[in-house]
Amino acid sequence: MDQSVKAIRYYENLLEEAKDDENSFIALFGLVIACLNNEQVEQANEYIHRCCKLYERSIAHKQNRPELAIHYFTEILKIVPEDDTDMISIANTNLASIYYSQDNTGMSLQHLQHALQLDKVLYSTDDLHIATDNFNIALTHIGLAETNFGLKNFNQSIDHWKNGLVIIEKERLCNSTEQAIIHENIAACYSNMNDFTHALWHCDQSLLLHQEHHSTRNLFNLYFTYGNVYHGINEFDKAIESFIVSLTLIDDNNERKISQIYENISECYVIMDEHSLAITYLEKSLAIQEKLDPMNEIIIVNICNNIAISYCSLQKYNLALEYCTKSKEYYEKCSCDNMEEYGVTLGCSPIAVKYEILANIYFDREDQTTAFDYYYKALDIIKSRLPVDQQALARVQKLLNRINEVEF
Repeated sequence: MDQSVKAIRYYENLLEEAKDDENSFIALFGLVIACLNNEQVEQANEYIHRCCKLYERSIAHKQNRPELAIHYFTEILKIVPEDDTDMISIANTNLASIYYSQDNTGMSLQHLQHALQLDKVLYSTDDLHIATDNFNIALTHIGLAETNFGLKNFNQSIDHWKNGLVIIEKERLCNSTEQAIIHENIAACYSNMNDFTHALWHCDQSLLLHQEHHSTRNLFNLYFTYGNVYHGINEFDKAIESFIVSLTLIDDNNERKISQIYENISECYVIMDEHSLAITYLEKSLAIQEKLDPMNEIIIVNICNNIAISYCSLQKYNLALEYCTKSKEYYEKCSCDNMEEYGVTLGCSPIAVKYEILANIYFDREDQTTAFDYYYKALDIIKSRLPVDQQALARVQKLLNRINEVEF
């Protein structure tokens, strides 16, 4: 008799004699291996499904033997055929559940993301009806919240975060740190919707929970959200303070994140008419961006434009033109047709910025007519670019209007 057939018989007998979940799991797993060795793929898949169902109804594996369950589901992932995405999703979801029960949110989210990548609709509202217990219901809400956030369905994301949070708090399924992270995620949703009142409340709740648990995990995201919220309600000093705190909390030394924060700080200083400080942070951001590989020319174009505009506000026109020229050089290297690939929106074009600078120069020289012409040229370019850069539009319109207010 073939060895694989003998193995199948052996594990079938072991399964019949199994008196507890652990031995049943071992027998089923042995049958999976034996069937695969005997090229009985369909039968192997059936046993894999039985392994998962056994775990789902087995409290023992989750509460008393999580390491054993992790071991078996990890082994299952190694042997499941690559095209069996349903089974891979199930195994990853179960691993997410186990790690979550151990307060290992990092590993839990990692496996949850694997499942979501395999099937973008893995978490649907139907899953809420088949979840076997409160933990799985809460986990499903969290999965739905993550999915909807990625799709920018912020209202739906908020609903699922809140529903998951209610169950978690009621059943005490996780500690204060995890609850704090959920509040921060809700705040980020509200911030993206420009609902800064609710965003600020959830930021404050998140911070209180972090302080209660003496936790620093995920605090970078919290203070970054705080910065965006304070910016949204025009409290720029607090926004800058929050962004600076977030800089101290980046634990992976992510230079792209650091560059983004420098830009956010500079934007606050521009609105506060503190252009020298704005330039300081923009130049820090530029220094990082020019060293990155791959380099993102579109981001560099925007930074150079903003530096040029700030120098222009300080009436340092030579430096403004220098950065405008630099912006144009980078602009010519990148394809505006591939804007979505870069993941950013190109703001005011270098040509519009140069017209704006020239208009300011002629305005200072009391040449109203030429200044007026250049402002209009800048305005026409800004209006022709979609989406329209509203900040640049408002700035140039304001400069244009002052010509009518000044008598030379």
